[in-house]
Amino acid sequence: MKQCGTFAAAIFDLDGTLVDSMRIWREVDEEFFARRGMPVPAAYQEEIAHLGFRASAEYTVGKYLPRESVPAVLEEWRAQVAAKYAAADAARYFKSGALAYVRALHAAGVRLGVATASSPELFLPVLEAGGIAGLFSAFTTVDEVGVHKGCPDIFLECARKLQVLPVRCVVFEDNLTALCAARAAGMRTVAVYDEASQASVGQLRQAADAFVTDFSEAAGLRLFGERI
Repeated sequence: MKQCGTFAAAIFDLDGTLVDSMRIWREVDEEFFARRGMPVPAAYQEEIAHLGFRASAEYTVGKYLPRESVPAVLEEWRAQVAAKYAAADAARYFKSGALAYVRALHAAGVRLGVATASSPELFLPVLEAGGIAGLFSAFTTVDEVGVHKGCPDIFLECARKLQVLPVRCVVFEDNLTALCAARAAGMRTVAVYDEASQASVGQLRQAADAFVTDFSEAAGLRLFGERI
């Protein structure tokens, strides 16, 4: 693996790409309902998969916990998730091969960035637990740029921080909308399989320059004519 004249930076999404956030949320759901003496309702993950954070809380309270309040549920979930990301053993949440691949890119002289909808109080602890936080030269969030990841702004800002032209960046993403935004930014893209994006696998394969089921496959990719 080596840095070539055309490939200078890799920008990673966090949840669903580097980190198996579905695993974290399954654990959160199990603990949340166990505190109430309940198993996780059948098909609960599927029921809320398309909903946002607040909408999921509203649905959960409305269907399963009518005596509870949405703000209280939201606060409990936030505390649970923060504890998972900050746990001493949080490295276990990284996708297969992700830590080794990030370290290999850094050792090859590739500049590394994170572009995420998450917040620093979540992503920094988990990156630190994985021992790779110090390998990244730039972190960019949707809150910082003021628009969601369906817009190319977050990727362009991350490239600016990395001091690398967009055409010399490769973006790793599990989400189809965000991946298309990275392509609109003029960057090469690698789609990373995630359980939450199962329904979009066909579209991800078509939209991305490459598709991997885990990071052990990434070392053999050829983008810009070189291995990365």
